[in-house]
Formats: sequence, structure tokens, C-alpha cells
Amino acid sequence: MGHPRIRISKLSLNSVKCVTSGSIDFNAVDYLRQEKANILGIYGQNGSGKTVVIEALSILKSILSGQQISNRYLESIAHGKRSSYIEAEFAVIGNDNTDCTVVYKCELQQRSNPNERKPIIAVTGESLKVAGLINGVKYPLQFVAQTNEMQSLVGPKYKCKLLFGDDESILKTLEQQKILALFGSRSFIFSDQAAEVAWNYCAHDFGLIINAIRFFAISKLFIVGGETQSDTPLPFNFVNEGETGGVCGQIPFSMESKALLPGEMLTVFESFVPPLNHVLSSMVPGLKIAYKSQKVSLNEKDDVYEIELFASRDEVNVFPLRHESLGIKKIISFLSLLIATYNNSSYVLAVDEFDSSVFEFLLGELISVIKESGKGQLIFTSHNLRPLEKLDAASICFTTTDPENRYIKLKKKTTNNLRDMYFRILSLGSDEFELYNSESKNALAFAFRQAGWKE
Repeated sequence: MGHPRIRISKLSLNSVKCVTSGSIDFNAVDYLRQEKANILGIYGQNGSGKTVVIEALSILKSILSGQQISNRYLESIAHGKRSSYIEAEFAVIGNDNTDCTVVYKCELQQRSNPNERKPIIAVTGESLKVAGLINGVKYPLQFVAQTNEMQSLVGPKYKCKLLFGDDESILKTLEQQKILALFGSRSFIFSDQAAEVAWNYCAHDFGLIINAIRFFAISKLFIVGGETQSDTPLPFNFVNEGETGGVCGQIPFSMESKALLPGEMLTVFESFVPPLNHVLSSMVPGLKIAYKSQKVSLNEKDDVYEIELFASRDEVNVFPLRHESLGIKKIISFLSLLIATYNNSSYVLAVDEFDSSVFEFLLGELISVIKESGKGQLIFTSHNLRPLEKLDAASICFTTTDPENRYIKLKKKTTNNLRDMYFRILSLGSDEFELYNSESKNALAFAFRQAGWKE
């Protein structure tokens, strides 16, 4: 199968923070087949579920990558609920007559880690389904694997044998790994051990699907935001698809402090700087990133370098990048990922507050360029309404005030201006749904009067 092109085509959330129930269709399949960019902007009032989407995608990336879910998401389970559910549908298209749909669903619960006696967010249930063509073989919609905390491995039994074989020693090892995954805030299906066994011992297409989704999550799904960060990251993504499974990862830089890099990663970093500067200087005339590298130790065996980033304006005014404006650092923080997404049809970039500190006209130009000539998938939240003038109604999702139905798309006629239509609904309301609490203005004025100082 190699590495097929993959995009997120649908996301459904249940009991995740303020979202009791909500589903978003990303309209990705046709765009993926044509290798064209598809964009989805998420709009709505504060606290209505925009950032929840980005956080859910961040959790999903960790799960599908076989990584531990960060404890920063402990409060993602809605208050008063025992579990949260995230379901994602993926479009998978390859050059070897592969064109299928993959559906993954997971259940999340808060648990106590018996070793550290700290709360964790555990993956207590998982299911993976496929339908369509895989390597030229047509499969009806069916489960690849299902598992919960009560099962020793996965079901159905014959699918377990298809994925992992019947070697008792291997199955025993996997049973132990499943327990470790539960209390390690990780997925079992996409764990290192399960994916490796499915790759090495499974001649069936289902094992290839698991590893294709996992590789996509590790190397081609990028999340910017959706979490509280103490500094500003500058990630560079690198992929070597020449080896089995690929060698991939991200180099996270802090724009607030110096970074340490091994020698082989320094070469990768240096290769990214020229193209990043080429785009950056076209967005902010005269601005480029410069850097200084210095070997940490004189010992030849210690091949580690200290890197410091600088902002260079016309190569005259040079100062540490940490002293740049928030707007510039925001742009730089996702620019290398945006370049990758623009040029590769299988890359997916999700950005929270895409408009934060970004000049409104520049925001519109970025959206237009990606829409017209990009190849990947861009998902973003925003308060700036400029993109509503650049995108069609299918590319914009709005949050509602109803936690049972958080996400909707407006039905726009060709003669309607989506921005004007949105403002009209906010002001006058709609018989079908509510996008804004109409009492907020009066309540706000009353609150200001009540809180005012008396002379």
C-alpha cells in the first residue's frame, strides 16, 4: 500500500467539554481525489465549542500515533459525564487501487494511575471499521478490531487472528501491552507493539490500514493550539518515506529560548530555513529568520548543537526572535506547517485562532492562495470574518448555543453574501437554530451597571 493520501472527512464528538453532541463534515473526499486543497473554518461566539474541535484533534493525533494523551486534557470529559467519545472518519486513497473509508471511535475516561496515584485520561474502548477498496479488494463496511478494558485483546476473534496471528508468546506479550496502554493513557490498537505485530505478521490488508493511519497521524497531521503553552513553538516536520514504515517526526523549537539539536537534525533544520524565509519575506517584506549554531561540547562524540533564532529585517536590524511582536511569532509558529500543507495533498493542518494577531487583509490572502492552488487540508478557528468572503458555505461551520447540536452549516444561495447572512442571523435569529445568545447584550449592560463604582 505504501503511504496513501489520507484526510479527515468527518468528526463527531460526544460529551467533550461543552459539546454534548456535535458532528462536522469536512467535505474532504472529492478534494482528496482531485488532490486539491479543502478548507474548513469554524466560527461562533466565545465558549461555544470552536477550540474543543482542535483539542479533540490533538487528542486524536496522540491516540493514533500510539503516544500518551497529555494530562492537560484531563478536563476534556464533560462535567458530570462518565465518558467522552471521539469518532473520526478518514478518506484513504492510494496509487495501488486503494479508495476506502476508515472510521475510528474511542471512549475516554478519567482513571487513577496505580503506580503514581495521579489521575489520567484512559482510552477504555476502541473500534476501527473499514469499507471500500484496499489494494484492489473491495470490502463491505466491517469492523477491523473492537476492544474494551474487559477484553484480553481485540474482537472479533477471527479478526484478532488476522491481525496478530496465533503465536501464543506474541499474544501473551500483546495482552500485557494492552494493560500498559490502558494505564499509560494510550491506544492499544495503534500502540507501537500492536502496529509492529500487525505489520510484520499480518499479510492481510487490515494490518496495512492500521499502520497507514498511524503513519499519517505521526507525520502528516499537525495541530497548532488547542492547549495552554508556556512558550511559542516553531515545528519543522521531516519525513523519510524510503524505509519501511518511514522515518518521521517533528523538530519543535521554542521561539522564546535556545534549543539543542543533534547533528543530524541540524542538517534537517538548515534545509527548512530557506523555503520558510522565502514565504515569510513575501508576507512581511524584509523579514527573515536567521540563526546561530554552536557545538555544545568539544568532544567529537557529543554531536549536539545549541541553536538560537533571530529576526532579521533587511539583514541590518537583527535581534533575538523572542523580542518580535506576537503577530509575527504567531505567523512563524505555523508557517513551515502551512507550507507543507499547501504542497502535499495528504497533509492536514488544524490551527486554533488562525486570525490571532494576523493582519485581516493578509488573512484573506492566505485563505485565497490555499483555496486556489493548495493541495492539503486546512482546519481553523477564527473570530475574524474576512474568510467568510473568500470561502463557500460548505467550507464554513458555525457553532450553535445548543450543546446537543453544536455544529451546523448554513444553506447559502449563490446570491447571498455569507458574511452578511451570518450577521443577519446573529441580529435577527433563526427559526431552525440559535447561533448567539440574544440576551447577552442586555445582560452585559446590566452587569456593568451593577458592578459600577458609586461616586
